[in-house]
Amino acid sequence: MRNETRTNRQAILFASMVFYIVLLIASHVWQFGTNSYVSSLNEMHDLYTPLDAIDRNGHPIPDRVVRVQDARWGLTSSDPEQMPVLLLHGSPGSGSNFSDLGPLIAADHRSVYAPDLPGFGQSDWSPNLSYASQSRYMAAFLDSVNVERVHVVGWSSSGGVALQMADQFPDRIASLTLLAGIGAQKTEGTGSYFFEHVKYAVGYFGLGLIPEAIPHFGFLGSFKARAGWLQAFWDSDQRELTEIMPTIVTPVMILHGRDDPLVPAWGAELHHEMMASSKLVMLDASHFLPFMQATETAGYLNAFFDRHDEAGVAPETGYLNLAPVPDRHGADGLLHKIAGWIQSVPWWVQLISVVILVRYCTTVGLAIVMLFAAMMSVDFGVAILGMMVGRGWWLFCGAHRIDRPFYLLGWVRGTAYVLGVFIVGLPGGGITVSLTERYGIIGFAVGFLVFLGVLSAMRLVVTWEGRQRLKGEFNRITNHEYWVTGLVYLPMLWWGVKRMIARRWLIELTSVNPGYAHDAGIMCESKMDINHKLGDGTVDDQAILHCVLIEEGTNKCRVDQAVDALNTDDRLGGYPVFCKPDQGERGRAVEMVRSESELIAYCTESDEAFVIQQRHAGDMEVGVLWVRHTESITDSNYNGPSGFIYAITIKHFPVVVGDGKQSIRRLILGNKRYRAQSRMFMTRMSDHLNMVPDVGEEIALGIAGNHSQGAMFTDGVHLITDELSARIGEIVDRFIDDQGRGFDIGRFDLRCDSLEELSQGKGFGIVELNGLTSEPTNLYDPKRSIFWAWDMLCGYWIHAEQLGAARLETKTGEMVDKETWKKLRGALVRVMFT
Repeated sequence: MRNETRTNRQAILFASMVFYIVLLIASHVWQFGTNSYVSSLNEMHDLYTPLDAIDRNGHPIPDRVVRVQDARWGLTSSDPEQMPVLLLHGSPGSGSNFSDLGPLIAADHRSVYAPDLPGFGQSDWSPNLSYASQSRYMAAFLDSVNVERVHVVGWSSSGGVALQMADQFPDRIASLTLLAGIGAQKTEGTGSYFFEHVKYAVGYFGLGLIPEAIPHFGFLGSFKARAGWLQAFWDSDQRELTEIMPTIVTPVMILHGRDDPLVPAWGAELHHEMMASSKLVMLDASHFLPFMQATETAGYLNAFFDRHDEAGVAPETGYLNLAPVPDRHGADGLLHKIAGWIQSVPWWVQLISVVILVRYCTTVGLAIVMLFAAMMSVDFGVAILGMMVGRGWWLFCGAHRIDRPFYLLGWVRGTAYVLGVFIVGLPGGGITVSLTERYGIIGFAVGFLVFLGVLSAMRLVVTWEGRQRLKGEFNRITNHEYWVTGLVYLPMLWWGVKRMIARRWLIELTSVNPGYAHDAGIMCESKMDINHKLGDGTVDDQAILHCVLIEEGTNKCRVDQAVDALNTDDRLGGYPVFCKPDQGERGRAVEMVRSESELIAYCTESDEAFVIQQRHAGDMEVGVLWVRHTESITDSNYNGPSGFIYAITIKHFPVVVGDGKQSIRRLILGNKRYRAQSRMFMTRMSDHLNMVPDVGEEIALGIAGNHSQGAMFTDGVHLITDELSARIGEIVDRFIDDQGRGFDIGRFDLRCDSLEELSQGKGFGIVELNGLTSEPTNLYDPKRSIFWAWDMLCGYWIHAEQLGAARLETKTGEMVDKETWKKLRGALVRVMFT
């Protein structure tokens, strides 16, 4: 059966490969036929000029013709006295890019030619597409249209072609205009010839070659359209332009936009310094002058052409700055100062910095990188490469289990996310900069935080798992049971202020629970000591779960002591047992130990003292918060119950049930509740996340009855009965220290066989007794409102306040000294507000 299945899979794979190859061949045939049809239509309209093919050195290639298509304006209305104009498009692009600008220049009675450079638009491919070769092709084109002398306008990358023409054919160039044009090597991206050409090679492979292996039937464009401009960059060398520019004597106008995102404004200023015959006009514009400022651009061009139609007119060499850099101050000034410093750093230092930043501060790092990439301080190639390497590094060894891919597609998607960051990051970074310019530090904070949120959401929204995590985050925001403690405890701030106004200080609270701990139970209680006071070893009460203390020491001593306790102390009941720190909170390091090997591992994980506690057989856990009546302290004749149950919390342990199909990872994320704490659960279940449980199989995600460890808390007010109240009161009444001092307020964490038995005061064991910093944990009931929770919380601390006052009044309790309070104050605030 297995061999038959394998054969079927191989047959399907082979058939799929054959089908794909047939589609690929059909796609290429379709594209060839479509391109031939378009070419025949263009030839019918006589739009092509055949030119002899040449190599980089200008040598003709025998029997090879390169046809150049061009757009023309003003041929019939031009003035013979006025020089024609040659418009050279950018990359990628074509002569049609000048459809707005060309007619505006022709309106000044000039003939205007806008050819598609070889390798671009509808012109043929050439063996070499360098600026030097394109220059020679343009000279041949001018010969073919009988133009001897011309004004040349090089837009964007064709600034390189125009500069080469001025160098190779100076007598034929009446004037040269760099229209947002490139120039010196220093202005090309990183300024590194090597790195820039690596970028072009990668782009050629990704945009040019890979689509050739995809049956796209022309939807991804032709190979020439995708790769021609990259081939032109690869064949060109701006180091040559750096050498050419200081030698040019032709009148030059540099027309540039201050906010050019592709060729920086400082590059135009550098070119102006390098060419003695140049005039610089800095506009309040971007890179796309022929589209967005065609009329304004034509005005400057026509005036420049009029001046230099006749040879020998001295060039203007000034700097007309129509978009001066604004005076920056505050957050805006600091941001641009940092951007300027980053820009001055070598590209390889930037690259290393980006990698490290993204590795250790992944989403924030991505946002920072794109912010400065949008400001043109970090080259796009450096940004993309650095982000991809840094994110790959993070995914491999820095990401949390919930983020780390488990299959190839996940790795590809996790790394390719950087491309989405780049696309979204450029406008996002630009908006942040704009907000900073307008509103200072507040604008920056708002812009950056929104930008950060968009990047975070974008990473998650594209996958099912990510969308479940977003739902989980929404649950955390909208449900108070997941809020940080500081938000839940907000009303207590006002309570604390009122106490200070009345000159009743928080330190007075430490006078409660005098028999529990000298600090009332803020941070100094020992679980072992408390268990002794409950009666462990002195009273025969099944509610008291036996404990053994394993003190600090060497691993060997701790292991020997723990193993001996399990083997010799029958009251522990054998495995399994619970191990937990002698001093700890919020379920930290609580583990169920099922074997000697697990016990040894627990002993060696930490060197702090811990207790081994007998395990109660019950599966239910509840929290019973008990409060003493103040009359039992202040009235010596009081003979009523010593206290009452203020609240009961039922604890529901997290469990997923298998369906035989989904992994534990997907079961967690698919659960409306568990996905809100998915990061914690996946950390805990990291070795089993890909396991697929059988149908109906229950997998426990946690054993600690603590909300922060994944348990759900619900209100158990219906469990408060006279029987349970009397039973808890009985236990509290015998809770005394060696000085006869007792317990006032706190929470019993109980294990029980059933809730029905518990309400009868039977069948439970005391897992833990918490002191002053207990809280009525039923306030985290997801069905209760935050206002109900605040009411429960305020009531608890009012009772604590009253008990503290009673203890101080009767001198049966005392506050800690000021030195101790300094140590405890931070712990109390941390428990209440973090």
